[in-house]
Amino acid sequence: MQRTVVFVLSANYSGSTWLSLLLGSHSQAFYVGELNKMFHDDPVPCRLCEERGVPCPVFHDADRIKAKNIHDAVLQRTGAKVLVDNSKTLSWSRKFLAEERFQRKYIHLIRDPRAIAYSLQLRDKPIKLDKWVKKNREIREFLETHHLDYQQVLYNELAENMDAELKRLCEWLGLEYEPAQKAYWNAEHHGPGRNGATAGFLQQYVASDAHFYEQNKQRNFHDLRWKTQLSAENRQAIREHAGLQTFLHDFGLEFDENGLRPRTTQSEMTAAD
Repeated sequence: MQRTVVFVLSANYSGSTWLSLLLGSHSQAFYVGELNKMFHDDPVPCRLCEERGVPCPVFHDADRIKAKNIHDAVLQRTGAKVLVDNSKTLSWSRKFLAEERFQRKYIHLIRDPRAIAYSLQLRDKPIKLDKWVKKNREIREFLETHHLDYQQVLYNELAENMDAELKRLCEWLGLEYEPAQKAYWNAEHHGPGRNGATAGFLQQYVASDAHFYEQNKQRNFHDLRWKTQLSAENRQAIREHAGLQTFLHDFGLEFDENGLRPRTTQSEMTAAD
């Protein structure tokens, strides 16, 4: 059986945990969260088992496994065909470029910078569009320079056309799409990390928007809070940001009312006019 590790790459607050949970809930896949966090100081290898107060059947001895062997160990223990690693960072993905024990695939997830700006605003963090552009350019350069097998995913396309997007990604990963995987909260997920998406099966998510996720847990939804909570001035400034406009042109993307979409032939003709 061909074993695959798919690395999800994105800027922060792009919905990578949600996407990873949807893919990792396939009967032949396994979600491991932000696996790189296991090799930080004082790691919590499994948030689910921490809540239950029991040893984790997958990561009970994670402190004795070297980073270079962690994917292979989890694949062997779970018997999964596909492992979904939501570590997001290029520094982590680079460690495995020469790995031959499993097939490597990559997803570049991109979310509307207006939604990213709202997430930063919510956490009292500065909105730095140049940083967002730079991060996504670095991801694409990494994928193209190393000739890696990757797929681009737009957050709003996943939210609005979930069955079609998951079917596309599953086929690329050598899996037959299972509609039941959309209900990711019904699957058992082991690994580090906790955020709004994990509120569907973890009880101790604490953040400024914890109430929002508590109200919306155990369902999939398109998070469009930015449309009402981000000021009109900020939304306009984002649309007019020169570096962002160049980025969207280079990536063949454009804004629509709910997010980003591939640029259409008609919009390209209009821009030329």
